[in-house]
Amino acid sequence: MIRTILIDDEAPARDELRYLLTTNHSTTIDIIGEADNATSAISLITREKPQLIFLDIHMRGLSGLELAEVIRDISPDSRIIFATAYDEYALKAFELQALDYVVKPIEEERLAKAIQHVLKALYPQGLPTAESASLHTNTTESNAAKTISHQANTAETISRPTNTAETASETSFSLPTVRTNKLAVDDGAHILLIDLDSIAYITGESGRLEVHTDSGKYGSNKTLTELQERLRGTSLYRVHRSYIVNLNKVREVVPWFKGTYWLRLPQQTAKGQELVDIPVSKAQVKLIKELLGIN
Repeated sequence: MIRTILIDDEAPARDELRYLLTTNHSTTIDIIGEADNATSAISLITREKPQLIFLDIHMRGLSGLELAEVIRDISPDSRIIFATAYDEYALKAFELQALDYVVKPIEEERLAKAIQHVLKALYPQGLPTAESASLHTNTTESNAAKTISHQANTAETISRPTNTAETASETSFSLPTVRTNKLAVDDGAHILLIDLDSIAYITGESGRLEVHTDSGKYGSNKTLTELQERLRGTSLYRVHRSYIVNLNKVREVVPWFKGTYWLRLPQQTAKGQELVDIPVSKAQVKLIKELLGIN
């Protein structure tokens, strides 16, 4: 795992980047801290000595370029990827020995290439065996067009990796991992187990998670990231930092401004069933269109 820090003075930008990294690179990237200004960033970097830093350029106080010069002194082994809305600083960034330079809004394909550059820089002889296996798994999962259709049909059971040596050494005490087609939620008084197929979407916009189903709304004490991992391989997919959507429930895809989209799906309310619009993260648009078979 690559110990990583995110530095950006805009919280939505950090949220979006964290979402991309935790969604598609969770077996490679370990986010150990965030900062929204140069002062707190310097303190965090001095203490943690991260392997990788995602750094914005336009920030209050010291700019990202000025901060990069400080980082070279306090943590020379840290690799820097600039993540900015401006492309005119690329030359200066590489003069500061930046490993990569990605322009916002960050596309997942471009982010994946940047992380590959990091891996080659940190592991020039190749990844250690365990991390290589994890990266392969993560890359496969990010190509979710194939993954969801295959795994959704086998949601009851997840097979253990077929590592012959591991199997031989663990045969005497290993048990298969079982996953049910249920999700634990609560109605304020009871813990209920609901079918995954009944879920329309899950949102964390209001703080505590709300699970919207065919029969009504329930709560959950989990985080969206925890549920994202729990639901991996099903038709419930995280389309935005604040939403997980059942792609089988989507009735309409609505184009919006600047290449963004909304998903329209049914929601059960006190007045009956109504349609609700769910935003799609711009970085996820290409993948969602692929999953839904949209050219």
